[in-house]
Amino acid sequence: MMFRKMRGFQRISFRNFLMLFSLSAMLILLLLLSSVFFVKIKNFIEEKKQFVISTRMNQISYELNTSLGNMYAMVNNLTTNGRIADYMQQMGVPNTNVITKYELSMDFEKYLYNIRQENEFIDSIVVITSQNQFSSDHTYLDFDLNGIQVKSELAKEHHLVLQGKAAASIIPPSDPDHPKGVSRALEELNKRVFFAANLIGKDGANNGVILILLNPQYVKDAVPYNENIMLFDANRNLIFRGAEVNLSVGVEAHSTTIPFNNMQLVYVERMDFYQQQLLFMAKLTAATCLLALLVAFVSSRVISSKILKPVYQVIQLFKTYEFAKDRCSDERKFVTDKGRFNLRDRFLLYFIITILLPLVVYMVIFYWKSSNIVVDDLKKSHYSLFAKTASYLEHDINQKEVLMARISLDTAVQHEILAKDIKTLEKELLYENHDLGLNRDVIRIYDRSNTLIFSNRYKQTGELDLDFYNQMKGSGRKISYHLTKDDFGNASIVLGMPIISLEKYPEIVGYVTVELDSGYLSNLYGEFKQNGSEMFIVDKDSRIVSHPIAAQIGKVLDSPIGSYRGNYYDFAKEIGGVSWTFISRYNESDVENQVIDLFLSNSYLFFLIFLLMLLFSFYMSQRMLKPLGRLNHMLNEYELGESHRIVLDRISGIDEVDLLSRNFNQMVRRIDDLVVETLVADKERVKLEYEKKEIQLIALQSQINPHFLYNTLDNLIYLVESKEVDRAVEMINSLSRLFRYITNREQMNRMKDEIMYAKTYIHIMSCRYDNFQCVWLMDDAILECGALKLILQPIIENAIHHGARQTRKQVTIEISCMLQEGTIRITVTDNALGMRQEQLSEVREQLADPSVKKAGIYNVHARIKLHFGEAYGLDIDSQYGEGTRVTIQLPAKY
Repeated sequence: MMFRKMRGFQRISFRNFLMLFSLSAMLILLLLLSSVFFVKIKNFIEEKKQFVISTRMNQISYELNTSLGNMYAMVNNLTTNGRIADYMQQMGVPNTNVITKYELSMDFEKYLYNIRQENEFIDSIVVITSQNQFSSDHTYLDFDLNGIQVKSELAKEHHLVLQGKAAASIIPPSDPDHPKGVSRALEELNKRVFFAANLIGKDGANNGVILILLNPQYVKDAVPYNENIMLFDANRNLIFRGAEVNLSVGVEAHSTTIPFNNMQLVYVERMDFYQQQLLFMAKLTAATCLLALLVAFVSSRVISSKILKPVYQVIQLFKTYEFAKDRCSDERKFVTDKGRFNLRDRFLLYFIITILLPLVVYMVIFYWKSSNIVVDDLKKSHYSLFAKTASYLEHDINQKEVLMARISLDTAVQHEILAKDIKTLEKELLYENHDLGLNRDVIRIYDRSNTLIFSNRYKQTGELDLDFYNQMKGSGRKISYHLTKDDFGNASIVLGMPIISLEKYPEIVGYVTVELDSGYLSNLYGEFKQNGSEMFIVDKDSRIVSHPIAAQIGKVLDSPIGSYRGNYYDFAKEIGGVSWTFISRYNESDVENQVIDLFLSNSYLFFLIFLLMLLFSFYMSQRMLKPLGRLNHMLNEYELGESHRIVLDRISGIDEVDLLSRNFNQMVRRIDDLVVETLVADKERVKLEYEKKEIQLIALQSQINPHFLYNTLDNLIYLVESKEVDRAVEMINSLSRLFRYITNREQMNRMKDEIMYAKTYIHIMSCRYDNFQCVWLMDDAILECGALKLILQPIIENAIHHGARQTRKQVTIEISCMLQEGTIRITVTDNALGMRQEQLSEVREQLADPSVKKAGIYNVHARIKLHFGEAYGLDIDSQYGEGTRVTIQLPAKY
């Protein structure tokens, strides 16, 4: 028959063709899917980044604008404060004696100290007159500055003097005694940021200047995310720069305007943070793709072998048909059950597994890792907002504490409480101290006998709750609180502290309280509530003090603070000043649902890819089965004696299919020549020779246990490193004798050589295990008898590995070699654990089955019977917990 030559066409094996197609299809679909997922995650991270940065900038802008605005309001209040004007007027009276002036100055500085305590932004308050200086913390400036004035233009700048602008904002004193000292003092003041204003008396005269020096650490300590910001004035002059702002690296700047003096806030975000996230996602995608490719490669190799096994069997049958000895046996290989898959179904299943499985693996890994990244980032973002909200709450509570402290430490207030001068007390608190912010809260003052003497809103008389009264009485200067609920479920919180006499410490003059509405605290943190979170405040006894739902107030938490319960995780932070804890209960399931929705939004894409994969798989299975279908048709049409009519020479490009066609053509030409030929052979002899060669091959393969050789070499290395040269040399000699004996090609040997080899093996094993000893009992008459090679060492090896190594006790292996009535009887007995009856029965069954092809004792037993007959061989007996005995019987031949 003539074959058409294949010119310019490279054939490929069927297995490789299947693998390349499935890998190519899988890779295309995987790249498409990964690209969509990566872009989706990238956009999600970018959107989240913009939200986080916008939220942070709003927080920073709010904090700075509020703090500076409060300072501006305080300056305006102090410049028009009647009490300060009275202090300045009284100290300016010429006839006032020194003692009175000293008491007034001390009272004035104490008043300034109380004002300073109200705001952490203030470092010091200094009042400078032409003659004196008064400070809130006894920190004074250079006295050469006495008599300075503030330029009127500073009012346009909200009285704020930035660093380096002091000299341009202040008018030096007229006729200074030390002009150089004034210049030097202004240079020192140039290094500070402060508010400054002239103090105008009731008569319109300038009584001095008030300077509020700002705390340089305030921005670092109180402003959130200050390490990432830069602050500029309206003229783009730098005011503050965060510690982590580095413009030399890749950064992304976001700016906004702070209403106060049109300051510019710039938030600098390092781009590498989110780039690292995106880079990690890219690496994850690449790693997952490689893993998917590996899965596809391995599965294609394994599955294609199963699928193509019938094809290869047919090729082998066609190729070796004329040498077949049992045609019926060959035919039985291809008899299949009707319920099994046909080849088309197998191809389709193969493509589904090798393409769909890697895609599923990729989606699972990508979803798992990327969801962890997204969930962690969302959790960090939530905690960032939570921490700032907690600081707002703590700041507001501290303001209440400062308010009560200022009232309680005011000597005039204390005198009026003791004198029960209610009208003067009201005038002092409501009119002259309007900068205290009394209009924002309900303030009450009680005398020491628990009688209400002042209230800025409700004038009805009343007493404090007795438990709350006793709690404040023993609290020192600490804040106490009392929670009440009326019949309608409206709750209120009362904060209070005792007023302790400054002259007769620790005598209590009275008590001051601040009442908060039930919704006051919840409004402070309500705007920061995110989806899936719940915020509330509890006290030290886990009782809810504030909650957006009024019905929850007063209840006790049923789980410890900060514990993880179900899908909820508690963020907790203590609020200073009171024994409260602010809690945000974070719902992780809602965040996880966001991530799930992120991936499910593209579920249609995966469904489309799945349909495409099914179409590709069905099309390719059909294409590959066409040549096999033609072959099947020719087989059905074939009739004996018509081989010249069978021609299959079409080239498919698949090596196995073309080979199958060529072998089929050759086979059908030979069939007519082989139909009358019979194969006569001595099946028993062939079988016996085959078994003998196979047993010998197993014996040669099992002569050296690789693990035994590896461990022996490891022991040699250890002995050499330990400089135990003698033992190492001895072990090398033993190993050399062992190999010399093994490499001897003779199958038969003398009994003394076999015993010497076994002793050499025992010596090597004793270097590795020290919990066994061997006892030899030998009849010298057998030493010159012939014996099969390697029959004793496998028995001893079993006693060591299955006996001594399985127990910690010392094991004795007794080896007896005796001559009994023309028979050599060898017994190997150990006192190790032994075998259970079911194990012993299984070993005996395998010894009795000649078809079992194993090494060890089975090999020894088979070779003895093969060489000496059925009367000889190996027997085993064992008792669990007592030991094992193996008996070998050989003919005594010299």
